[in-house]
Amino acid sequence: MRNRSWILLLLAACGSSPGAAPHDPPKPAEPPPALRPEPGADLDGPVAPPVRGKRTARAAAPIDFTTDRAPIAIRAPTPPRGGATTFAFADANGGEQRLGWVARIPEATQLPSVAYGAGRVYVSGGFESVSMYALDAQEGNVLWSSQNLEDNGPTAPLFEDDNVIFNTESCTLFVMDAATGRKKWFKYLGDPTLAQPASAGGLVFAQHPGDSGPELSAYRIGDGAVAWTRSIDGELLAAPIIHGDSVYFTTIGGTTYRHERATGKRVWAKQLRATSAPWVVGDELFLSRRGKGVEEQIVVANADGKVLRTHRNAKADYLADVPASLDDWKKVWAFEGSRPVVVDNTRYEAMGGLVQASDATSGESFWTRRYAKGEGKRSTGTVVVAGPQVVLATRDGKLFGLDVDTGYTLWSYDLGRPVVAQPIVAKGWVYVATVDGTVLGLSVADATLDD
Repeated sequence: MRNRSWILLLLAACGSSPGAAPHDPPKPAEPPPALRPEPGADLDGPVAPPVRGKRTARAAAPIDFTTDRAPIAIRAPTPPRGGATTFAFADANGGEQRLGWVARIPEATQLPSVAYGAGRVYVSGGFESVSMYALDAQEGNVLWSSQNLEDNGPTAPLFEDDNVIFNTESCTLFVMDAATGRKKWFKYLGDPTLAQPASAGGLVFAQHPGDSGPELSAYRIGDGAVAWTRSIDGELLAAPIIHGDSVYFTTIGGTTYRHERATGKRVWAKQLRATSAPWVVGDELFLSRRGKGVEEQIVVANADGKVLRTHRNAKADYLADVPASLDDWKKVWAFEGSRPVVVDNTRYEAMGGLVQASDATSGESFWTRRYAKGEGKRSTGTVVVAGPQVVLATRDGKLFGLDVDTGYTLWSYDLGRPVVAQPIVAKGWVYVATVDGTVLGLSVADATLDD
């Protein structure tokens, strides 16, 4: 219609009488802003980019992830053990082809989360192994391997300042050169050491057994020398969290701690019945905890650990999977929990098969989505917030990318392999480790999708 209108205007101008005043062509109308579809709407193509800062609190019934887009099956080839191969897979609309790769670690065991750094993906060989690997982030090929560690059970690795850092279950802290796999140093800590370490400011923080019971120590990253050691009440649920001048962590006893990271001085320790490591924002900590038959999201004061607010809860028969003792070492080694992520005063978390975005101050829900097949269970892993998307995996091997503002499913894939560990997002790629010793890399977006 717009082209036809211009033709009529030109014909009218050619037939006008001499001396008639020329007419300026009308300016085309501004196109109306793209409307966001309601949850569950049938979509013919990609959802238009959301308008930031336009969230509206709503109490709509949760809609299943798969309503917007049914998962597309990833039919990855099967390389030999120790090998990798690339493949193409369909985009979210089942059309344009995207690049992916699959690598099979020599050990066919459950893998923890991978780490990304400097164009490589680093992955443990699993609880039963004595191996650590570096894979090419674009093709999955093994760039180096260390298959004769001094102890078994390497944790999820950490990439920091061109180092790969990890503990082993039995019972050593390793710092390796990220480019070559050369061991810079390793240090026996005690048996067991089940939690991933953390690193910042030239120190590595790791939990371990001590003469008087469980301890947390800081080691100098250059040579492994002890900077400080402090007694705590148990094994860590997950890696320590570094924020500002402090290190925070939760133990299997449900106690959350804050220590000064330079000196190790305890600022506070609170028995919160915590079931996750905390997320720290300014003057507050966000974490999950055990309630009466439910799991709750709570907010506590950074200054003293006092509970400030209790927000969403979920019926939680699944809380039996939260380690409470060292009866099952692998259970502690593999546990992640319902740790929230807080970005721009919005908390994103997954509990009981429901994923919710809510106001971090009031707890009011912006949107809630569910995984119908696993509602009431720990069927979804810990969420990742990467720019405009929330990325998460399900225990039965589905992978979803949700819009941060609405919860709409932007893309979804069926990996065909169970997944327990949190996926990692880097430069448009999502990297997923499975329970059968497989790592998949999927290019799902452009490089702005980055965690």
